[in-house]
Amino acid sequence: MRKEVILAIVGGVALGLLVIGGLWWTNRATTEESLNITPTPVLEQSPTLIPTPSLSLEIISPEDESIIEEEKVTLEGKTAPESVVVVIYPEGENIVEADEEGNFETEITLVGGANEIKVTAYDEEGNQAEKNLTLVYSTAKI
Repeated sequence: MRKEVILAIVGGVALGLLVIGGLWWTNRATTEESLNITPTPVLEQSPTLIPTPSLSLEIISPEDESIIEEEKVTLEGKTAPESVVVVIYPEGENIVEADEEGNFETEITLVGGANEIKVTAYDEEGNQAEKNLTLVYSTAKI
């Protein structure tokens, strides 16, 4: 009985080594073939890239890192005419459209302490501009 068990173990190990060796050999050959890189021909004329105009965004009021004494504040800015402006602040978000001159304004609600405000403008071509603003809301008298 012991002879059959030992032969089965030796046979299983030998068969396992054959399978593992075959997989290793195949993987090595495949990896070496994939590393053969053929050079691509260089184009005689490179295409010229037309720069797209970048979208501008300016926050007029309030100033960055201001200390605000009121819970509600009006955010005013300027961007490209008729752009969509998204304002994200701790208490919510507002979506407004800039007028024909690019001016926009929206009222936001602040929470006590520092408020991180993200203002992003999008124009019709898909360009975007982003500004981050930090406002501190405090009722303490300084």
